[in-house]
Amino acid sequence: MRFAWIVAAGVLAAQARALPDCERAGSPQAVALCRGNVLQKEGKTRDAESELASAVALAAKAGDAKTEVDARGSLGFLQYDRGAMAEALANFQGAYRIATRIGDRKARLDTLALMANVYADAKVAQYDRAIEYYRQILGEYEKIGKPTDVADTLYNIGSTFEAKGDPAAAEPYYRRALALFENVQRPADVAYTKCSLGSSLMKQNRAREALPYLDAAVAFYEGEKDAAYVAWVKQYRGGAYRRLGRASEALADLDAARRYYENEKNARYLERNTDETALVYEQLGDWRNAYAFRTRHAALQQELAAARRDELSARLRVQFDAEKTEQENRALARESQLRFVAIVLTAALAVALALLFWRQAVSTRRMRAMAMTDELTRLANRRHIMAAVEIAFAEAKRVGREVAVIVFDIDRFKRINDTHGHGAGDAVLQGIARACRLVLRPNDQLGRIGGEEFLVLLAPGTTGAQAADVAERLRATVEQLDVTKVAPELRVTISLGVWVGTASDANAAIAAVDALLYRAKENGRNRVEVAA
Repeated sequence: MRFAWIVAAGVLAAQARALPDCERAGSPQAVALCRGNVLQKEGKTRDAESELASAVALAAKAGDAKTEVDARGSLGFLQYDRGAMAEALANFQGAYRIATRIGDRKARLDTLALMANVYADAKVAQYDRAIEYYRQILGEYEKIGKPTDVADTLYNIGSTFEAKGDPAAAEPYYRRALALFENVQRPADVAYTKCSLGSSLMKQNRAREALPYLDAAVAFYEGEKDAAYVAWVKQYRGGAYRRLGRASEALADLDAARRYYENEKNARYLERNTDETALVYEQLGDWRNAYAFRTRHAALQQELAAARRDELSARLRVQFDAEKTEQENRALARESQLRFVAIVLTAALAVALALLFWRQAVSTRRMRAMAMTDELTRLANRRHIMAAVEIAFAEAKRVGREVAVIVFDIDRFKRINDTHGHGAGDAVLQGIARACRLVLRPNDQLGRIGGEEFLVLLAPGTTGAQAADVAERLRATVEQLDVTKVAPELRVTISLGVWVGTASDANAAIAAVDALLYRAKENGRNRVEVAA
């Protein structure tokens, strides 16, 4: 979401002083609020949360409504940041009720926006509630004439609809936001909104309408010399050109994007690029190039699939129902048959038959990828990794051994999205996924289980000391990760929980390791917490 965490940021800015200075803040509740915000700014979140909770209690006892609103806003922000969503919402709601009672419009709108951001978070995914709150905010901003805030809120509504999977509903909000950003002359916001609008139109099969917006976005990012965004938008625009039958322009854009992704060694985007390029050559009737790109596309898919452990893939495949298994067997049989025919028939017939095969193979692989792989990071998705955990616990119970699990998430990931945009957040997630895969041992399994949360199922027989060592290597690797291409000043860290033992079921173990993760957050982040 574009809407900043206004309450916490605003109070912190106002209270940016040294701890000794806070003693001159006045009342006991004002002193506690000042100390809490200074400690938060210094990264001492556990102490900060204690001071802010004290400020809330003192302000409520003294009847100091304004200080209680500010303290609840800052406290809720800290709780949200460590994943305590219910506690954060309770404080935001309390601040909202008090601000409404005392007639503080700004505080009321700020806290309502904070609640909307929590509901729109992927971990909460209460999209309808978030949209309801954003619409309430929108109406008030429109009444008091705040065009920039109106535009931000319109964009947030559109992006929430898109996250919900409804691009048609997102479109009118993007259009209104775009008009306002253009009116207040915010070119970077204009370009980003045009990308989002173009994406929503493409999802509605309206490539002709999407093209002008993608053209404008490409022109802006080329002017900014932002190669990553240029490649990203050109890849979308190449798809739009193909759908419009403009094959030569589609190939030019896709070739430019491919050169960038080859230089960056970005297999995920290359896989999409080669798929789209093959479709263009099929459209042209150039079967030789179509076959070549289909072959490369298949190789890239195999490269990405190698990130998933072969053993886990084999175990998960047995969970597919008999009909799907039979379909895959028939597809493999057709593959062998078509390859044999391609050898003995003429070149033209061989290429035609190979094309039919690759279309079927791509469809099968896409189905498997959708079922087992997180699209952004190419790691095992939540269903995939949790199935592996269930299998591990069943096997461990049978043979009488322990299971080792690590859960980690990215510290202050919400701030990365808010400050640098969701494109930067995606790039950080991809970078961390790549780095962590390299650190893990051959039989360790890594998956993405939430927005910025990951789970590692360690190899059978891993001891507590070995698990702690793996977790520390993960932490150090991410801490040293170079993300300056995303933003020059950006630094990312992770917090980790480590659990080794036996449990009645996998859910109990996951709950235990989640508690350790939250303890790592409370103890300052960028650290490992191990079960006693």
